[in-house]
Amino acid sequence: MFTGRHCVDIKEDSVDVKEVSSMKKAFMLVARHLNPWRWAMGLRYSMTGASVSLLLIGIVSLNIVWGYPWTGMFAACVSLFVVGRLINYLATPSLQASADAPRHVPSGTSLQIPVHLINEGRLPGMDLWIERDQRCDWLPPGDETMALQDVCYQHRGLQPLPATRVECYFPFYLFRTRTHVDSNTTIAVTPKPLSSDDDEHWRTLQNTLRGIATRISQGEQTHYIGSCEYREGIQVRRWDFASWARLGKPIVREFSSPATRSVSIWVDNVCNVTERAKTHWTRRFVSRAETPDAIHEPFERILSIAASSIETLTRNGAAVTLWLDQGGHMESFRCEAGGDPSELLIALASLRWITAEEAVGQELTDWGRELQLTGGDSLLVMSCQSRENSPMPLPVGTRWVTHQEIERVDGPEQPVHAMGRAKGQVAAGRPMEASA
Repeated sequence: MFTGRHCVDIKEDSVDVKEVSSMKKAFMLVARHLNPWRWAMGLRYSMTGASVSLLLIGIVSLNIVWGYPWTGMFAACVSLFVVGRLINYLATPSLQASADAPRHVPSGTSLQIPVHLINEGRLPGMDLWIERDQRCDWLPPGDETMALQDVCYQHRGLQPLPATRVECYFPFYLFRTRTHVDSNTTIAVTPKPLSSDDDEHWRTLQNTLRGIATRISQGEQTHYIGSCEYREGIQVRRWDFASWARLGKPIVREFSSPATRSVSIWVDNVCNVTERAKTHWTRRFVSRAETPDAIHEPFERILSIAASSIETLTRNGAAVTLWLDQGGHMESFRCEAGGDPSELLIALASLRWITAEEAVGQELTDWGRELQLTGGDSLLVMSCQSRENSPMPLPVGTRWVTHQEIERVDGPEQPVHAMGRAKGQVAAGRPMEASA
C-alpha cells in the first residue's frame, strides 16, 4: 500500500529523470554545434567557385615574398572569406512552406506541385535559388513566393511531399547556405492505372465491365406501377384519360424508379508469400529475410486492376461499392455513377497485404450480408489467389479476377453464413467441415 510519502518520492524521482533527460538533450545539442568536424564539413559544402578562388589567392600570397602588395591581397582575401561566410549564414531567411497538392496521384505519374514559401524572419531573403532552377532575388519579411516542385512517386502508399530545397548565395555568390523547408504534406499515391493497348487481360475485363455498367444504367428507367386518383400537390407525370373517362374523375398514372444498383468489388488482400516478386540477387544477398512491407507485384497488379475498374465503371454510369479489409474488419466505400472515386482510390492506396496466417479469424458478417443483397452478375472478387485455393461461398455469376485470368462462378456455392468459418479454415490450412 502506497502512502503519501511514497507518492511524493515517486514524483520527485520522475522530476529528476526529466531534468536529466533535458540536460542530456541540451548537452548533445551544444556538442553537435561545437563539433569542429561538423564546422569543417559545413564550410566545405558551402563553398562556391568565388570562395575557392579567394582561398587559392590567399594561399598563393603566403608563398610569395612578404611585402606590399601581397600583404593587402592576403588581408582582403581573408576578410572577404570570413565576413562573406558570416553574412551568408546570417542572411539565410527563415521560411515556411505550404503546398497546393492534390489528394491523390497515380503511381508513376510526374507532376509539378505549387509550393508557397513565406519569409517569417526579420531580414529579407536575397539571391535565393529554389529547387536549383528557380531564382528569387528579393523576398521581404512576411512576403511569399511560389515555386514549382517536380515529384514522381514510383511506389503506392501514403507518401510525404519532399522538402523544398532553398539555397542562399548572398553576398556576391561567395558562399551558399542550403536549407530544406518541409511543407508537412502527405499525398496518397494510388495504384498505377492500366492501359488496354498492351494488356490483353485488362482489355478483356474492361469490355466486361462496360457491358455490366451499360446494363445497370439502362435498368434505371422509370417504370409504370399503376393508377391513382389525382390529389393536389402530386406531380402529374401523365394523365390516364381512359381511366378518367371510365370512372368520371381525374386519374393519373404512377411511376417509380428502382433503387440504384451498384457493382460490388472486393479486394482480397490475403496473398501467398511464395508468389512475391523476385528481387535482384544483390538485394537478396544483403537481406535474406523478406519483410511484410516488401513490394508484392501480383498484389500491386490486383490493386491496379481494381483502380482501373472503378474508374471504368463510374465513367460508364454505374455506382461502385468497394469492400476492403481494414485492420481485421470489412469496410465499404461507395461512389455513385459519374461521381468522384477519390475515396475509393485513397483506400486502395493505403491497403496492405497480409499472409494466410494473419487472416485467420477474420469476421466477414457485413460482407456476407452484402452478398445476400448483391447479385452475382454485379460482384467482382479480385485476389492474388486462384479460385481453387480460396473456396469462398459466392453467388452464381460472380467473377473471380486474378492478376492473370478471369473466372466466372457458375456452380452452386455454400451458404453465406458459413463464410467467416470457411475463411478461417482455409487460411489456417485445415479442411472445411461438411455442412448439413
